[in-house]
Amino acid sequence: MKKLLVIRVTTDIEDVSISQIYSYANHYNINVEHKDVKSIEEIETAMSSGDKYDYIYFAGHGDETCFTDNDLFLTSWAEIGQAICKSNCLADKAIIMLYCCKGGINTVAYQLIAECPNIEYVCGAKQNVSSIDLIIGFNVFIYNIERRKIDPVLSANKATDATDIRFECFDRVDVEANPLYFYNYCKTCPKPL
Repeated sequence: MKKLLVIRVTTDIEDVSISQIYSYANHYNINVEHKDVKSIEEIETAMSSGDKYDYIYFAGHGDETCFTDNDLFLTSWAEIGQAICKSNCLADKAIIMLYCCKGGINTVAYQLIAECPNIEYVCGAKQNVSSIDLIIGFNVFIYNIERRKIDPVLSANKATDATDIRFECFDRVDVEANPLYFYNYCKTCPKPL
């Protein structure tokens, strides 16, 4: 059975939204765990159970530089990527889903992928959105992957078509081939003189 971990950093993401994730994951035979966290250390602990997750949701507020609760918790996407890598919690071909505004922009995905070679896919919305928009979009996204067996990148396109919200899924192979990633994010790439 596949596994999905929801890491929530703010109560702005209401319990009803978390319940919806449980509900639709059940249709796809995905086991869900949910952890409320208040620090990067609690994120690391939540992912360090020894389980391997096929999907990890990071539910909170976000922008190009950080993941936050808009109050006391704030961490960079690079720190999130490091925590994922340190926990060794990803199953093969796992997908990181960013349940926040602007989680689907390239700078966020590039930072996560640069920090952890185990991240294959990062998906999120490219604009400011509401919780219900993310619930619907990610349900369509997972439906197309799990039920229709469609590639994650194409499944994000289907989520965009269904909601008129720009969802994007970044594939590690495509990201590593992008000169922007090569010059600005890749830690192991030789830098031009």
